[in-house]
Amino acid sequence: MNEIEIRHTLELLKKDNEVIEVRVIKGKYTSSGYFKNIDNLLKEVKRYEAISNVYFVLNTIDDACYSREQCERLIDNVKNSTSDNDIINRDWLLIDVDPKRATGVSASHDEKEKSKETINRIYSFLRDFGFCEPVVADSGNGFHLLYKINCENNNENKETLQKVLQVLDMYFSNEICEIDKSVFNAARVTKLYGTTARKGNSSEQRPHRESKILRAPGFIKETPLVLLQKVALLLPQPEKATYANKYGREQFDLRSFLSKNGIPVKSEQAFGNGTKFILEHCLFDPSHKGKDAAIFQMSNGAIGYKCFHNSCSHYKWQDVRKMYEPNAYNREYAPTNRVTKPIKIEPQPEQTDKGDKFLNLSDIKNVDRSQIVAIPSGFLELDRRIIGFNKGEVTLWSGKNGSAKSTIINQLSLNAVEQGFKGVIFSGELPAHKMKNWLHLQAAGRQFTTPTQYENVFFVKKSVSDKIDKWLKNKLFVYNNDYGNQFEQLIADVEQFVTEKEIDFVVLDNLMAIDLLTLDGDKYEKQSRFINRLCASAKKYNYHLHVVAHPRKNVGFLRKEDISGTADLTNAVDNVIICHRNNRDYEKAVAEFYGNEMVLQLTAASNYLEVCKNRDLGVVDALVGLYFEIESKRLLNERHENKVYSWQEIERQAEIEAPTFYHEPTDIYFDEQEVPF
Repeated sequence: MNEIEIRHTLELLKKDNEVIEVRVIKGKYTSSGYFKNIDNLLKEVKRYEAISNVYFVLNTIDDACYSREQCERLIDNVKNSTSDNDIINRDWLLIDVDPKRATGVSASHDEKEKSKETINRIYSFLRDFGFCEPVVADSGNGFHLLYKINCENNNENKETLQKVLQVLDMYFSNEICEIDKSVFNAARVTKLYGTTARKGNSSEQRPHRESKILRAPGFIKETPLVLLQKVALLLPQPEKATYANKYGREQFDLRSFLSKNGIPVKSEQAFGNGTKFILEHCLFDPSHKGKDAAIFQMSNGAIGYKCFHNSCSHYKWQDVRKMYEPNAYNREYAPTNRVTKPIKIEPQPEQTDKGDKFLNLSDIKNVDRSQIVAIPSGFLELDRRIIGFNKGEVTLWSGKNGSAKSTIINQLSLNAVEQGFKGVIFSGELPAHKMKNWLHLQAAGRQFTTPTQYENVFFVKKSVSDKIDKWLKNKLFVYNNDYGNQFEQLIADVEQFVTEKEIDFVVLDNLMAIDLLTLDGDKYEKQSRFINRLCASAKKYNYHLHVVAHPRKNVGFLRKEDISGTADLTNAVDNVIICHRNNRDYEKAVAEFYGNEMVLQLTAASNYLEVCKNRDLGVVDALVGLYFEIESKRLLNERHENKVYSWQEIERQAEIEAPTFYHEPTDIYFDEQEVPF
């Protein structure tokens, strides 16, 4: 028994003056005690710990239970211990991973060591989902992840946590170890860290081991309930058997489907609620091999598909089935939030005979939209409205100071790279090293940013930034400002680079940073020539161009007519988008422009994108709400979104094989590792 470790455990996982129930289990016999005095708790535990397993209740217990007979002492075979109804709040999500072995014996060293890969994969999966850093513990025979949560003890939340564990079991349980699906109940007990795990006889091969906390964040943040709910939604649900989806009256025969279509199954494994078919490779990207892709069939007939690579994580079972049976659903299924890169069409050779200059309608050929290459923005509502940014077109961006224009366009660039496009950014006002730091923060996300001594200032550690640089190499370029900002030279350099590197998009941030002196005419004539030249270039060299222009000062609710410069700026381009930041000035301007009844509706988010012009689809006056995240400088589609970019797949195996974390009882804070082991 390690008293220091027990004190650390209770200080970390419990609040001051909180009622703590300790349970001691030896065979069929159970003892229980309620404590607020830690010295009394240690004294009582010491009487039992040498021969028994000691546990404690994780969640907040109703203070009334402290008045039960076992107050400040352990009593054998008590009438009442903590039930689910005695829990007034759920504080922790417990993920318990144990190696498979014979019942009633301790884990061997080899069994326990092999389970580390599974705990690392679960940790990485939940981190990429947006979960905050957990407490990582050694249970003696396996490992625990403890995520701080804060939710009511009700049936709805109970079902959510149950489904979360079922999803993790489905994804990660294997022939070596399994996730305990039973620990979702509110009154769940877990090992009192600092006490010894005793199963069977202690031997050199299967010893009894002391449980302990291995690592914890300096400040434990709560993981929002909405993220738990999103994980729970990954649990496959049975499809209603109808003739419309070709199921007929019988349950879908998955084994026959796999065999008939030659789907390469590497192995088959049973898990708690069904069967897992691990594939030789992902069905959407054959380079994703190993344990990266699987098809799951639940005992209730529900079927799911999962590839753990970021670029394929959105594919579902319905996508798999439609790959082999295109009419399987007769248009009933439409994947949500799915962004697919359009087919890239090679440019046709120039035609000398262009036909009649004036055409009858019957002579005009319709344009197939599948022939248009659109670059998704990654902002789901914006893409829903305008599809994406068509190659060969120009978008003009504007917004008041601090409205996140550059932030948004940087994020557009990262989202485009993630979808397989390549781009160039010119930032006339921001030095290259600052642009790099900004891109690092946005690519990393809040899970990989580190706070500094300054308020709201974060950085990305080198081990992460190096991977981001490797991911973006030859995909996203920053123009070297040492070559100047003279427009004609800049556009000539861009056009040459676009041709050589097959660039898909270019960012010019911003108009005021570009020298137009070599162009003829006054200020407005220069700007007209500038924007017309850019539109012609984008069309000729088939790239999408993003241009940032400042608005005039001291305007109310910003409109496209308020963009500083010639009217040709907004007339010539294909899209005009204004960025709004939700602050007091914005609220006042919204009230004056739309009326007070619209204030709440148009001020829920931290930022808004307003589509003022969209020549392709005719979209106007469309407002898209986004949420600013301080740690990463990202704009999110929803408050708890956690975008995962493909840099995290670089050297993933090296992360899994990271050295074992060395534990000292007095040092429980995170080191520089990105996974626990």
